[in-house]
Amino acid sequence: MANNRERYAEAVRRGLSYNIEKNWSAALREFRQAIQIFPNEPVAYTGLGEACFGLNQIDRALECYKLAARYSQGDIRYLNKVADFQERLGQLGDAGKTYMAIGEIYLRQRDLDNAESHWLRAVRLESGLLGAHQRLATVYQRQGKTKQAVREYLAIARILQVRGDKEKALQMCYAALRLEPDSQEVQTAIDLVKYGEDAFREEEETDIDLPAPPSITPELEPAEPTIADTIRQMAAVFEQERQKQPPPPAPVNTDPVDVALKLAQEQLAEELFRDEEDEAELYGTSGTGLSKLERDALIGQGMDLQSRGRTQDAVTCYDKAVQGGLKLPAVHFTLGALYLELGDYEQVTYHLERAGQAKEYWQASRELLGRIED
Repeated sequence: MANNRERYAEAVRRGLSYNIEKNWSAALREFRQAIQIFPNEPVAYTGLGEACFGLNQIDRALECYKLAARYSQGDIRYLNKVADFQERLGQLGDAGKTYMAIGEIYLRQRDLDNAESHWLRAVRLESGLLGAHQRLATVYQRQGKTKQAVREYLAIARILQVRGDKEKALQMCYAALRLEPDSQEVQTAIDLVKYGEDAFREEEETDIDLPAPPSITPELEPAEPTIADTIRQMAAVFEQERQKQPPPPAPVNTDPVDVALKLAQEQLAEELFRDEEDEAELYGTSGTGLSKLERDALIGQGMDLQSRGRTQDAVTCYDKAVQGGLKLPAVHFTLGALYLELGDYEQVTYHLERAGQAKEYWQASRELLGRIED
């Protein structure tokens, strides 16, 4: 095995050297030899992809980078190469899905800026990518970028409308209307979802000089290819591997309230990253509450405001999320602790009694309730 490892390393070294010299044929020979020795390692595939590109074999270069991405367990550098070559080949839908997947990996790494930029790139290439629009709507709403959030909610509504999901499309329009109650654009979208183009037919007939209103119906999202499924699997494996890394040593905190507060923040963050499989919950069609997309935005805003010491504003966001259907013990414990800071003991009792029904918050809730009695 040691001898094979040395042979592999030497073949890769020579191949990389030939790539620098632009001796593409010689590089191909060396990287193929390396792959024969260890067929499941990514470095040789990236070198082979570069050599294929040098020979203008773009299709083969793309396949090499796909293999490199797979065997690297989702290395973003290789995934970006995959997306780049998909664009070069005019595979814009596939490129959009790859950028969407890269954004998901960045999200798991808590790198929201890079996640957002990749989702934006995804929807520019493939406007019908529902998942990317959903992520962007949540991000923009939690950042207070109202107009951008409204745009994304309406984009989601258009995609759902063309799929025949009228009820879900309306819920997304209403989510946009809650952000911009006086928006004529949103009201028009609602009318179009409710009544279709017929809603404007009478007006057109009375003024034949006016052009017909543009359709807001995009093309159907194409069937998801195998590479997208593979990338999602890689993202999951990548995250599992990252979590295996031992955390740095930290002082042990035995205060039950501090421990519970930290746990609550972790569980709220997990809720943001949780994929909702129940579409009625995701789009808010299961009742009178908010959609998960809207609740996630409020959770994100609340966590940000709480971290900056803006207690009252954080409470407002968390309260809206609870009123919108969020039932996590973590949010009740957080609200109980924040209301204690504000001196609203009635609300402290209300939320801590609910949080305390979960065993991980029972002791800390008793501790905080005891502070009221003191």
